[in-house]
Amino acid sequence: MELSQLAKRYSDFYTPAFSVRLSGQDLVRELLAPVSQLEVDLMLGAASRFSFTIPNCYDQEKGIFRTSQSKNLLNKLEFGSKVELYMGYGDSKSLPIVLKGVVTEITTDFPEGGVPELTIAGYDYGFSMTIGKNKRTWSKKRDSYAATEIAQFHNLGAKIESTIDEQIQIEQNQESDWEFLKKLAERNHFELYVDEQATLHFARPDKKQSAIVKLEYGKALLSFRPEANLAGQISRVEVYGWDLRQNQKIVGVANAGQEFGLRGDSPGQFLRSFGPGPKKQPTLRIRQPVRSQAEAKKLAQNILNERAEKFLTGEGECIGLPEIRPDRNVKLDRLGGSFSKTYYIHQATHKIDSNGYRTRFKVKETGL
Repeated sequence: MELSQLAKRYSDFYTPAFSVRLSGQDLVRELLAPVSQLEVDLMLGAASRFSFTIPNCYDQEKGIFRTSQSKNLLNKLEFGSKVELYMGYGDSKSLPIVLKGVVTEITTDFPEGGVPELTIAGYDYGFSMTIGKNKRTWSKKRDSYAATEIAQFHNLGAKIESTIDEQIQIEQNQESDWEFLKKLAERNHFELYVDEQATLHFARPDKKQSAIVKLEYGKALLSFRPEANLAGQISRVEVYGWDLRQNQKIVGVANAGQEFGLRGDSPGQFLRSFGPGPKKQPTLRIRQPVRSQAEAKKLAQNILNERAEKFLTGEGECIGLPEIRPDRNVKLDRLGGSFSKTYYIHQATHKIDSNGYRTRFKVKETGL
């Protein structure tokens, strides 16, 4: 998508706006609480966090935090209160949703000679999966089956990609549901997160989709700091196991150039020019209990992908755009040749305060 299309949608990015809604009620416009700033930190592999500040809400005479309607704010903003956060431009009623979550933190300060203010913070609906420890066992099931059951248990929608291998046994042993699902996601090279519609995602990175928007340095892209680093990279992964039934070796191999979602040349391909010869490329060899050649190859591929994703990383800042979210792609341009390309977003922070609306983001790529 071109930036000009978003400019039409958001009235040329004038008048940044946000809405904090509690059970459908707008905290600012209906409950008359003077929220001064809002920040939402969206990320993969962890529950996304939000925070907002409410100044000038302390009634010195009554000794309570209140709205302009004299209602007790802390009766509205209790632990576990469900919050919907919207950010964008223009009319607050038509803003896109950025996060649905629950209040988990209430902070204030009673300074000498000053006025107390409230800071409210919390997490998306993935928070419930981080609490407590569970013990469960699934026999002859796929990892995706376990992920679906856990999503249903927490009343979440589910976007679960079916995993290929049926496991003899899947065991959750005194782990939180989030820790357990993250472990399953890592061994399948999946991303794990809860989106703005309270849907759990357990699927491969969505790197093949089109870029959500193109940003040019010096215009909407305010700053960008990329880093391409060959340290710790490899050109080939070999996984070795043993087939007890056939009494023979199992070998799974993944080579540079086979990285998932590769755009450009991978770090392993660059490394070949440093080696002593084409048959002596930098190789990682590991021994691992695997049941088949297909499982060994999948493991080798996952290890190669994980290494390659650390090759090209970057941090940037742009004008506030709610479309910039993890598990999406963004095209960055006018960055001096090689760095002008499409990147995969794995973290985005949206903030509106007295200085306006800006979005900071982190990206990673397997190729340059």
